[in-house]
Amino acid sequence: MRPLASLVFIVLSMVLTAVVWPAGNQCAASEVKLRNWYFGIQSIDGQRNQYDVFGREGALPGEVVDHNSQAGLMFGYRFGDRFLLGLQLAVVQHDISGSEDELFDAEALITGTILFRQRCTLQPFLRGGFGGTSELLIRDGNSGYMAALGTAAVAGGGLQIRLSSRFSLEVETVATFANFLEVSDTSDDKPWPEDSWQVRTSNYGYRIGLGIVVWF
Repeated sequence: MRPLASLVFIVLSMVLTAVVWPAGNQCAASEVKLRNWYFGIQSIDGQRNQYDVFGREGALPGEVVDHNSQAGLMFGYRFGDRFLLGLQLAVVQHDISGSEDELFDAEALITGTILFRQRCTLQPFLRGGFGGTSELLIRDGNSGYMAALGTAAVAGGGLQIRLSSRFSLEVETVATFANFLEVSDTSDDKPWPEDSWQVRTSNYGYRIGLGIVVWF
């Protein structure tokens, strides 16, 4: 099974299990206070099918070998009982084989989340979003950077574990899609004359997040 197909299967399994599994997932509608605003922090990991999106041969100095966990932030508001509208920021750092340069993936998204069994201990959700993305190559020795900018979308879901009316744990798994449109290069020793150029490069991947959500 391909990685993205496996992730979709895992997410759907989590959602269906939490929806139909009553044990340990008791709901008390009359006792649970639903708060509207939320803020969350995540430890995330992610990977994409390709990283050479800069549109110039030799722009990426080597193969991306390590996908290091980095941070995510989210903030939003609950409409009604179950729909969450939010902003999400996610950054993942990668190491490059044979190079001291560093590569960063960043996404800034508007997300919509449908939360099921919102007054229960186990609360599965579906999530989608769109916004902007950047792939940033930081040159070693403060010699500049190269940034590819474009649009992004995510689709997936996960599970919130309600600890109290103010705190929840969250596991998120989403497929990511990016369409890069423009590259800016401030490197000191670039072999090409342009400082910026148009590209039409797409990639896809996944992101997994584990975090805590504070409701207020």
